[in-house]
Amino acid sequence: MPNWLSKEAALNGLQSTDLRPWHIVVSYDQFDEDGDNEHSGVYEEYWVGAKKYKRIYKSDNFNQTDYATDMGLYRHGDQQWPNRAQSQVRAEVIAPFSYADTLQGFHGRNAERTFSGYKLQCVLIERDSGISDPTQYCFEPDSSILRYNRGWGWFQTVYNRIVPFQGRNLAQEVDVTDGGKPYLKLRVETAEFISHVDDADFMPPRDAVGPLGDRVSGVSPQPINMSSLPQWPASMRAQHFTVKMEIVIGKDGHVVSAHAVSGPQEGYKACENAVRKWVFKPYLVLDKPVEVEQKVECSNN
Repeated sequence: MPNWLSKEAALNGLQSTDLRPWHIVVSYDQFDEDGDNEHSGVYEEYWVGAKKYKRIYKSDNFNQTDYATDMGLYRHGDQQWPNRAQSQVRAEVIAPFSYADTLQGFHGRNAERTFSGYKLQCVLIERDSGISDPTQYCFEPDSSILRYNRGWGWFQTVYNRIVPFQGRNLAQEVDVTDGGKPYLKLRVETAEFISHVDDADFMPPRDAVGPLGDRVSGVSPQPINMSSLPQWPASMRAQHFTVKMEIVIGKDGHVVSAHAVSGPQEGYKACENAVRKWVFKPYLVLDKPVEVEQKVECSNN
């Protein structure tokens, strides 16, 4: 699996360290559960290297510019981290295999799927044991051009208007649904080389905040193992309730602290014991693992 993912990631999207400097502009619309346009914006990135880039979010509810430097990551504008939808805008176009890269204990199985009479060659990502997983990637026949992705949760992504860029397959139109309903519509407005790199363009302004520290909050680290479930006291098993937790995920992805903050107190210990066994993919800032503060829940329904 790791070798296959590495190969496909080197052919689709722009997640790599061996590319010439590039600039991309992606416009997007986000939709709510009723299909109404909830947010619209533009994501823009100037990339020179893993520690030299500028990422810009401009939308009706979020405006932020990140500057990657040898001294660390600096932030101008809104200081919270991009939420799930905002992060997904970048990932769907630039790093379409980012979710599969978090999976461990999986193997691939080849299959052919037909979408409205159009056949694609697919790789179904399955667990080595236990519960099956819906993750799959589908390609043009006899090709490495990615056209469809079924990823985390109920997200499904379709990639259209594929163009070559630096030896990669880059989708200019990307449509994401959540549970069959429209969720994101992405359009690549610009994809170009940076012919001349001006270091001044990558220098953070004086009022930028940074370098960002060894602990962050408001991000969404990818879970690797959340199979540990609370062993509720017998007196609580017929009840419906939720225990809310504040946790810290260590640099290695293991939960280093877990404290219940609300819900029935007799369920605190069971939830804390279960959550402390959860494991996440280490969260990286400029390829350096950092601690993550996060809020999670244990529910009995």
